[in-house]
Amino acid sequence: MGDSDRGAPSPGNGPSQGRGSGLAGPGNGGADDGGFDKRLRAAQAKRRAREGSDKGDSGMGAGMRIAVELAAAVVVGTGIGIVLDRWWGTSPWMLIAFFVVGCAAGFLNVYRTAQELDRQAKERKAAGRGDRNGRG
Repeated sequence: MGDSDRGAPSPGNGPSQGRGSGLAGPGNGGADDGGFDKRLRAAQAKRRAREGSDKGDSGMGAGMRIAVELAAAVVVGTGIGIVLDRWWGTSPWMLIAFFVVGCAAGFLNVYRTAQELDRQAKERKAAGRGDRNGRG
């Protein structure tokens, strides 16, 4: 069996050679060289416009982020408490203490996230007003 039988590219037949790569585009021998570039640019512009219009977190995304941050902090705090209790033989005191610490850290994360989301919403609102005033 030769290299070409195993699927390895032979010289002049690899994807870097242009022809035979199956890709349409400039220099690749595609029938629609100019149309592809136009469609690609139009699709990229449309995507940039769509992403630019909703840069902030959606309500569902913000809620999920807050829930995950709160749950993660509680789980980590509880885990640390369980490990320390087993290591030091102080059951259940470290579990209780680190559960409380985890809850406090989780609520602090929720507060910080809410402050950040509020700041972003105010910036978007101010930017929206600036655009309208600048247009005329």
